[in-house]
Amino acid sequence: MKRTPKFDKAWSESIAMLPAELQQPLTDAIREYQKTGAGPAGLHPIAQCVFNLLKPVIDRRAKAASYQRRRREAAAGVYRAPSVVEAGRLVKQDRKYIRHLAKRCSLTHGQLKSEVDRVSSLLACNGIDRIPLFLYKEYLEQYIAGNTAPMESGPPSAQGQLAV
Repeated sequence: MKRTPKFDKAWSESIAMLPAELQQPLTDAIREYQKTGAGPAGLHPIAQCVFNLLKPVIDRRAKAASYQRRRREAAAGVYRAPSVVEAGRLVKQDRKYIRHLAKRCSLTHGQLKSEVDRVSSLLACNGIDRIPLFLYKEYLEQYIAGNTAPMESGPPSAQGQLAV
């Protein structure tokens, strides 16, 4: 049931009011139920009554812990790529990457950001909802290289950089 059993102070105080011969079997039964989910067998009727009063609290805590564990495992195991629009926004905010791309392709920052918008709309029109950032950058670079490669104008050093 629960990985780390919890024993409330109020439970300890209530169990302390019972006769000494009932305290230890009841405490063991509670801990065993928290660990395995197996109900106690052969408890004294008074100890069984106290156990039955505590059982719904133990079950509720175990259920909540199970849901929380499942949510944590699901969140850790599943990586959701950003949406196409969000990926475009993240690329625009990556100043180092934009600066690098602007130098390599001889484009201004404004032109690059327009190209980012075009790539986002193209991907969305082709039915791509989510895309990893590295893949978005590859598409962007291919799109820019395809649109700027036929241009023969500019300094020779810029043309050599396009072939890279």
